[in-house]
Amino acid sequence: MNNRLDTELYREVAKFGAKDMEICMQCGTCSASCPLSSGMHAFPRKIYRYLQLGLRDKLLKSSVPWLCYYCGDCNTDCPRGAEPAETMMATRRWLTAQYDWTGLARRFYLSEAWEIGALITVALGIILLFCFFHGPVITDRVAVNTFAPVMWIEIGDLAMAAILSAFLLSNAFRMYRFIMSDIKVPFWLYITEARAFVLNFITQKRWRQCGDDRSRWLKHFILVSGYLTMMSLVIVFIRWFHVDDSSWHFTSIFGYYATGVLLVITVEMFRSRLKKEESIHRYSEFSDWLFLILLFFTTLTGIIMHAVRIAGWPMGTYVMYVIHLAVAVPMLIIEVPFGKWSHLFYRPLAIFLANVRDKASEDSGIEVEDVIAEASEIFMSCLQCGTCTSVCPWNQVMSYSPRRILRQLALETGTEQSIDQAVWSCVTCNACGVNCPRGIEIIDVIKAVRGRNLSGGKIPTSLVAPLDSLKTRGNPWGGVRTKRLEWAGGRNLPVFTPEHEYCLFACCTTAYDLSNRKAGQAILQLLDYAGIALGTLGAEESCCGDPAHRLGANEIFSELALKNTDLFLQAGVQKILTTSPHCLNAFKNSYDGLKDSVVIEHYTELLDRLLTQGDLRPTLEVPATVTYHDPCYLGRHQGIYEAPRRILMKIQGLTLVEMANHRENSLCCGGGGGGAWGNYPRNQRLDVLRVKEAISTGAEVIATACPYCIRMLNDAVRALGVEDRIVVRDLAELLLQSVMMKDEARMTKRVDLGVDREVCHV
Repeated sequence: MNNRLDTELYREVAKFGAKDMEICMQCGTCSASCPLSSGMHAFPRKIYRYLQLGLRDKLLKSSVPWLCYYCGDCNTDCPRGAEPAETMMATRRWLTAQYDWTGLARRFYLSEAWEIGALITVALGIILLFCFFHGPVITDRVAVNTFAPVMWIEIGDLAMAAILSAFLLSNAFRMYRFIMSDIKVPFWLYITEARAFVLNFITQKRWRQCGDDRSRWLKHFILVSGYLTMMSLVIVFIRWFHVDDSSWHFTSIFGYYATGVLLVITVEMFRSRLKKEESIHRYSEFSDWLFLILLFFTTLTGIIMHAVRIAGWPMGTYVMYVIHLAVAVPMLIIEVPFGKWSHLFYRPLAIFLANVRDKASEDSGIEVEDVIAEASEIFMSCLQCGTCTSVCPWNQVMSYSPRRILRQLALETGTEQSIDQAVWSCVTCNACGVNCPRGIEIIDVIKAVRGRNLSGGKIPTSLVAPLDSLKTRGNPWGGVRTKRLEWAGGRNLPVFTPEHEYCLFACCTTAYDLSNRKAGQAILQLLDYAGIALGTLGAEESCCGDPAHRLGANEIFSELALKNTDLFLQAGVQKILTTSPHCLNAFKNSYDGLKDSVVIEHYTELLDRLLTQGDLRPTLEVPATVTYHDPCYLGRHQGIYEAPRRILMKIQGLTLVEMANHRENSLCCGGGGGGAWGNYPRNQRLDVLRVKEAISTGAEVIATACPYCIRMLNDAVRALGVEDRIVVRDLAELLLQSVMMKDEARMTKRVDLGVDREVCHV
């Protein structure tokens, strides 16, 4: 199977009786209410998603539609009235048609005329056969064995059984090929799990787990027992069952049992369906009624024939015998292999195959779901509610829809323009992720598509150089490794030793972007004044790999992560202090070798704690109106909102004003996820939009705590030509302006920040 998506699947299954599948909002209530839904066999929600997204191949190889026993709890609990049980039933009809190589099942399910025509044709064939080939008609006594010699009836039974078995087994083999095509199973598993098929075929025992009401299981069990008993009598014991007189034989007892059971249960099912006592009986397909009708009349005509035979009416017996066969044979030939009754065989087979598949996966360690299937499972949870699109910042400057991307990816209806280019525009701000009602990590989907594009050589020109530099130089800016520490402005940064409390990890943007050097130097001065002992990895330090990770360049990221992890662990690092939220996020969430053994902090967390402890005392006034820009990777990705604000509020003379979009709703600067190397017109730049929003507050300073944000917002200030109205500063720069250095020698080393009391009055 090729796992291609079929947009016509929805309409195709709807023809088999499924209700409006678009009503389903993927809330999962149906699966939660179903006592049989669990683990890999979650339904009906998963089946709904296959249908909604057109995952034909996944539906074909799924066994779970057969695991449903149509109890109707999902119908009752569904908040949208989507009728999941009906859709599961329709899916089973559709699957029956797929398994059937003759095409008759499809014709019979989709056309009442075809099904009735086939039944009538077989019935007429039986009648004509007896009209021309019956034995002597004896009228002075009942002689069924003369009118219809038992030898010929037995041969006919065996021939019919062989034909039915051939159809059922060949279709069952197709079912096996669909479900088990992508997994290798040890032969012994088929032997050890065979009992599951036998037990479920005979007892339907799994049905007993469907709620507290056992009456439906009991009725079904009794019906099946009667049916199997009758089939055994007419195929295996026909020589003893097919008699002329009323003498007793052991088969008579079983015959009476089967007849009574079939008659009573079918009448009860008629009554229940007509009165619509249960939610599942609100809808009844023609095929459901037809089988019950045929089974009822088969039983009724058998009873009448038996009564007439006992009464000694020869002609009445012969006529009823032919009528009985004219009803029973079409039912067996048409309905058993191609209609409703086939589920008696397919359901226990599906349970058997599901057990085998689960055991094979468990024993071999084979991941049953491949990469494509994994991506599909992410899409399975999407409600297509559009929340992601409504909160995406790009929609404020252009038309952009994460919802559409997910939809088009799932349905393979997108073009290179609509998907491939769209995913490269994503700045990974995570506004979609934190607002998604289903908790979908949409960024992971975007990253997966980017990785696929990278492997296929599809990459924006602007990203070629950063990725190449990451691979060859250990940073995305093309900086020379030996100059990595020049950002410190000549300050002595010792190589980290276990005597140092922190290992300072400077972002590549801090190291190589001139607009960020003052921020880095301010952090150093503040920590030095507070007496924090720190060292660095020096020139051996490489990028955290976040740009590569977000761009889908997994090999580059893995190489960088492994190298940095080895450096940290070999140096005995216990605490890492980052200047960038991107490094913080990468270390905490993507470095498996660090996140559970090393304390990782952003510098704002440490400065906030130092201020609280009194190790830093902001006493000088900075009389400026400041608005704080929440970096996406510090806020939405890490949940750090208050520490930066507490720092600003402790600065004397500073007035903090909030932009309309702040904290969780902060507007991205556009620098994440490769956006720092993007090239957009001014009217389509998020950083420009953010600076305009900041200016609207009346603020003189945009404060932030991310090197990428500083770079992007500074570029936007220059692009707008508003350098005389507003400036961009790191929190550390503002705090340094306010901290009274006790040591005059240290005061002389204070860097030229460019933000003094005069500047703040601009």
